[in-house]
Amino acid sequence: MNTPKKLIRESGFIPAYEEWKLGKGRNSSIRRVREFFDKFMLGESSWDCDIIQTPTYAMLILHHMDDWDEDDYRYLMDFWRERILGEGYIAYMSDSRVEVLDGGIRQRIERHYLKPNVFDAIRLGLPVDRKYGNLTLELVFLGEEVDYMKMTMGFYHERAKRGQMGLERLMEVLLKG
Repeated sequence: MNTPKKLIRESGFIPAYEEWKLGKGRNSSIRRVREFFDKFMLGESSWDCDIIQTPTYAMLILHHMDDWDEDDYRYLMDFWRERILGEGYIAYMSDSRVEVLDGGIRQRIERHYLKPNVFDAIRLGLPVDRKYGNLTLELVFLGEEVDYMKMTMGFYHERAKRGQMGLERLMEVLLKG
């Protein structure tokens, strides 16, 4: 495994991303994920998306879709990062790493790791709001192709602290128009 490196987007990415946020690309991506999530809430499944919920974590996995290119996944991942930061989170780290799997296949992972900003509450002795727990957004490539994008919520289990809001509440934030 290579040492993780700071995730830096290419200079041409930013203007294209800003255009995506304002246009039909964002609306189309959000609508598509909302359809997957709505199916899950109705007890249905999808080949393009898996949602897992346990007492210690929740996970949403968007599998490779033929009609999305890698920038569609990157734009969505960075857009969700912005939305999460707007919910009182801090960017703990954003990195990229490459691993070589059995058979010599290269796996590249781009990741944003976000934590709730609890420092002021701790400093002032106020109740700590863990919001949605620790959040990780990962975009995973096998070779040069997107394999999947994953969002993981890791929950805290401190009895004296308020419980986290669930996946449903986070998806309301991430999928609003």
